[in-house]
Amino acid sequence: MRARKVLIADRDEKARTKLAEFFENSNYDVETTGSAAYAIAKIVQKQEPIVILGDAFEEKIASVDVIALMRKCNKNLKIILISDDSSLETLRRIRKDGIFYHALKPHDSEDNEELRSVVECAVEGFQPV
Repeated sequence: MRARKVLIADRDEKARTKLAEFFENSNYDVETTGSAAYAIAKIVQKQEPIVILGDAFEEKIASVDVIALMRKCNKNLKIILISDDSSLETLRRIRKDGIFYHALKPHDSEDNEELRSVVECAVEGFQPV
């Protein structure tokens, strides 16, 4: 069985906690952080195969820059970006950098189920539809 580890990185503690609880109830090994530096350090250590990335961090660094750094550290990393307010230019850049999936922040159980499906695809090595 493939690793079922997920790192959730977002400055919004409430959103991190809700996502962590959701995935812990789905039998994932979940770690959370509000720090882009900590998330990148975990990627450098090759400990997190799947990252759910928010659009804001404790440090003043843009998610597009975090994605670029993570991708340089681990080309096989599955990055799922959760963001409600990205410009078209930003979305083009992060797709070019190789994110696995982009989703809007979950607001209800249907949104959570979409995210669960995406994470399952990442674990199994499939591209989401």
